[in-house]
Amino acid sequence: MTDFLSKLIKDAETRILTGYYDTEETKHQPTTSLAREIKTAPHNAIIAEIKPISPARGPIRPTLDPVDTALRLQNGGAIGLSILTEPDNFGGSLTNLSSVRSRVKLPLLMKDIVINDKQIIAAKNSGADCILLIQTVLSRKGIPPADPIKTAHDLQLEVLLEIHNNQELGQALGSDAEIIGINNRNLTDLQIDLKTTTKLLETIKKPEGKVIITESGLETVEDIRKLKKAPVDGFLIGSSIMLANDIESKVREFVLA
Repeated sequence: MTDFLSKLIKDAETRILTGYYDTEETKHQPTTSLAREIKTAPHNAIIAEIKPISPARGPIRPTLDPVDTALRLQNGGAIGLSILTEPDNFGGSLTNLSSVRSRVKLPLLMKDIVINDKQIIAAKNSGADCILLIQTVLSRKGIPPADPIKTAHDLQLEVLLEIHNNQELGQALGSDAEIIGINNRNLTDLQIDLKTTTKLLETIKKPEGKVIITESGLETVEDIRKLKKAPVDGFLIGSSIMLANDIESKVREFVLA
């Protein structure tokens, strides 16, 4: 069985070496807190993802206009946007992130395979408010999460620390990450189990101040209703929104579920 996570890491290493993340320093805009927007959302806190390609499904919206897409997701009631900047497997780009930043005031999450400070700096330079760190990726690289979290915080960026099992959840709860994301997808084999979120949250008492969201595999309003009982604070949704004919209406369905 192919270990997809190993490919993601290898591709990230190649991009770093070839200068993909060598961005110019820009005037840093004030950070908009994604964690705060999740906690204060009047309805379901939906982080909608701009995702041209799904490794599991192939091209799902390969020719999207990132700004038009972002505005539609915002109009649908998303409280934040996740923007893929990983080009090799997800069809993302740093240009998409910076283009959306120029037109949208929602907090933006840069979603990539982050293993190097240069990528965190690129996130700031491209207009992100928050970065994704994946605990499994950091563990494989021997990187203590505290190090990239500190780098991000020094740049006034928030951190969404993604986990998939009990051990990782325990580590994340003890970290300085503002947001913990429970990924229902196993990145090694791409299999999805929505029970991942409910099972993990049964084992802990959520600390005060931590924001917990669920990611991957959310297809219907019923999925949202079930996981609201877990309980989680928010939902990161990509493929099912990108596959919808009317993405604005699809987001609104999830927001009001």
